[in-house]
Amino acid sequence: MLVLQGAVKALIEIQPAGNVAFRGMADQLEEKTIDLVSSTQRFAIQKVESNLEDKIRYKLETVEEGKHYRLKVANLLKQGNYNGFIKCYTDVQEKPEIMIRINGFIEGDVTVKPLMVLIGKMAAQQPVRTGKVLVVSNRNKPFQIKKLTYDEKLIEVKQEPLPKEPGFSLEITPKMEGLPTGAGGRQQTTLTIQTDVQSDEPQQVQIHIINSAETPLTRPPSAQAPPNPDEAPQSTPQ
Repeated sequence: MLVLQGAVKALIEIQPAGNVAFRGMADQLEEKTIDLVSSTQRFAIQKVESNLEDKIRYKLETVEEGKHYRLKVANLLKQGNYNGFIKCYTDVQEKPEIMIRINGFIEGDVTVKPLMVLIGKMAAQQPVRTGKVLVVSNRNKPFQIKKLTYDEKLIEVKQEPLPKEPGFSLEITPKMEGLPTGAGGRQQTTLTIQTDVQSDEPQQVQIHIINSAETPLTRPPSAQAPPNPDEAPQSTPQ
């Protein structure tokens, strides 16, 4: 039996990792740094491109020509989510491009959570399930909900202030009477929340409504009723 052990070095190492995540409020997010280093062979980065040009800012710096390059990435988005990449094209045949994944979860002055709610009747024997959405201030400042927009035929929304912090709780109740049942008993709608905070844009909550209640069984028209033992059989005319 031969046991082989070894440490495999990448042609170009990505330090500290091949992904960048921005999470939080825009004015509190710091610039991220990615180092591209090779200790085995010289390389050059010929071009850098991204599909997030309007959401991030990036800059490539040379630390040591042919060996060490530094990529600096900063968030530009004020509020919202994104995911994409930065590609660095090299002159190394075995490693022609380096992909850096970029994710952003940027919060405004007001946060809405969760952004997806599942409500309705999940099974015939279960009660109707309601949902709850919290609208809270990230800066601990009072605000008001200016407008709630939703389909009143599908859901009802009740708004209550939070007891211990600036914000509101929204209770979402489905209107089951208008929904089909069974496998087709699914509806999707949107709740749009607009506050009086000028720096924040309206935020949307995706609401999925399910109605899995069983429908009453009906007898097909061709089915015959079972015979009644108390009734005498009727003769068939010849």
